[in-house]
Amino acid sequence: MILQVIAIAIVILVALAGLIIYEGIIKPKVTTEISPTYRIVSLTPSDTQILLSLGLGKNIVGIDIYSYNLTKIINLTSQVPSNVTIFNQIYPVNISGLVALNPTVIIGEEGIIGECQTNMQKAGLKVLLTNDDYASNFYEIEQSVMQVGKYFNQTSQAQDVINWMNEKLQNFSTTGNITVDYIDWICPNYEFYSAGGNVFINSLIQLGGGINGLGEYSNYGPFTADALISSNPQVLVVNVIYNLTYTEYLVNHFPGIQNTSAYKNDRIYYLSSSSSYLTNEPGPLAVYAVLLFRDIINGTAPHVITWNWIENDIHPELPVY
Repeated sequence: MILQVIAIAIVILVALAGLIIYEGIIKPKVTTEISPTYRIVSLTPSDTQILLSLGLGKNIVGIDIYSYNLTKIINLTSQVPSNVTIFNQIYPVNISGLVALNPTVIIGEEGIIGECQTNMQKAGLKVLLTNDDYASNFYEIEQSVMQVGKYFNQTSQAQDVINWMNEKLQNFSTTGNITVDYIDWICPNYEFYSAGGNVFINSLIQLGGGINGLGEYSNYGPFTADALISSNPQVLVVNVIYNLTYTEYLVNHFPGIQNTSAYKNDRIYYLSSSSSYLTNEPGPLAVYAVLLFRDIINGTAPHVITWNWIENDIHPELPVY
């Protein structure tokens, strides 16, 4: 009997020893990774869109005023801290203000803050520049989304954003042959800034079912009044400059405007400053600009396009992954 008890005890001890060896040596160790706490400053609205869509809004400690206004009109202020520091100008950057926030990284468009990169780095700031402002199509915007996603170890979320963009583009895109000119700014001497054939707005016009009447030109200008008149657009889209009354005055006094098809057929459309967030910011929300151009070209948009109309008829929503 005693021998049986001893045998059982030995078996139990061997089993316990084996369990200890398995738990301590053989069993794979599972470690819980702690996500880094980022302190991000975003200085351009296109990049702010990307950060919000990647679920990084809570990590934004500083933001430019245009980005903050964008979060308000798309109802995403809850995605950024209530005490976020707002910078009232993008360029030149407020380096001392940035240093005071002790940020992990400053993110912005190369064409806007790129010239300040060296000075920011001299101040000990890390800088991540995107190519949004130089993008000519949505594929390049998607590259920026993935670039930011990889930087913050959010590649899965970045792919979700890209998939969402492609789904929207498939639903919104169409083809057509209506000539469209887009005026971003008119100078007092009636030179104007517009969208040439190698810029992002050109892609928006094409996907919306139009042909860029100024597509033979490059970049944003400035162009002379002759360029607009010779293109003879069937549709003219104009960003509101200061206020609607002043902008309408400029357009109606544009040399030769009365000879264009757009003027003769009352096909001139004015974008309020908030509405132009869709067309002028090459970020994820720009997919809705394709739908906006489609409505303008089809004649279903009002001649004065406000954010209230966009909100009610286009329903722009930025997903947060």
